Amino acid sequence: MNKIERMQAVFAGKAPDYTPAGFWFHYPASLTAEEAADAHVQLYHQLDNDIIKVMDDSFGHMITEGIHIEKPSDWRDIKLPGRDCSQYRKMESIIRLIAEKTNHAVMIFPTMWSPFKIASFTYCFAGSDDATFMKHCAEDPESVLAGVQTIADALTDWVKGYIEAGASGIYYSGQFSEPQRFDAATWEKLVKPSDLQILNEVKACGGCNILHICGEAEHGFRSSPERYAGYPGDMFNWDTHRTDLTLEEGKKLFDAPILGGLDNHGLLIEGSLDEIKAETRRLINVMGREGFMIGADCTVPNTIDIQRLQAAVNAAKE
Repeated sequence: MNKIERMQAVFAGKAPDYTPAGFWFHYPASLTAEEAADAHVQLYHQLDNDIIKVMDDSFGHMITEGIHIEKPSDWRDIKLPGRDCSQYRKMESIIRLIAEKTNHAVMIFPTMWSPFKIASFTYCFAGSDDATFMKHCAEDPESVLAGVQTIADALTDWVKGYIEAGASGIYYSGQFSEPQRFDAATWEKLVKPSDLQILNEVKACGGCNILHICGEAEHGFRSSPERYAGYPGDMFNWDTHRTDLTLEEGKKLFDAPILGGLDNHGLLIEGSLDEIKAETRRLINVMGREGFMIGADCTVPNTIDIQRLQAAVNAAKE
């Protein structure tokens, strides 16, 4: 099997020739499109990853000129230029460059952050631990939703452009499900609709959704993966070491292929190469080769010794 055939088998819930693997880093937002594409392709070749997950480390740079949110009603004034902004054009260029540099031999999944995450990070709240944003959600959720909807509409259009540029779908970072933020009912009302809007558009365009369920550091990396049951995800990933949902339970809950299993805060950083290999083999034995891809709970720090990741990739191939 080539890499695309291998991943297509996994997405279909079938057994590939060997269990695929994928690990990824964050990169400086200052990189040009060419530099970012080169960095992603270099890691792809170093590890022999089975997909390329394209980081979006400048997602806080959506067009915000003239917009400063001080009170909840200000969310209603957000206006975005669609694809006519530097952030979209840069990601589109990165996708095209990666496709060219890899001879279209691997599936490419650009990161797309949830509208709620972009809203909280972009509009004057960076580094504030989201306190102001959460206060606005409590005081005037309808106004916040109006702003989030504007962001979601822009991202829905971006999805089409990404796939036209050569993406195989998106790697969607589901956010704000930490139990300390919203109860389940409030989350369903505020967060879920825009998630589904974007993910359904990917499916309508013929793409695949890899859904990463993210918990932030200030909340102990905990999330509520059970809230994503029924989402149109073709593969699911979450922190299995800081939630109460195991890989085996998640595969049943989501009824979909699973990515992950290795602790990017523990074993991958602190374990020996033999321990990483042994855990990789154990996970494959537990999960089976049908509908499973080895990876980390979340993004791996780029300071890691690359041999640690190579150990996991090589063990999966064995």
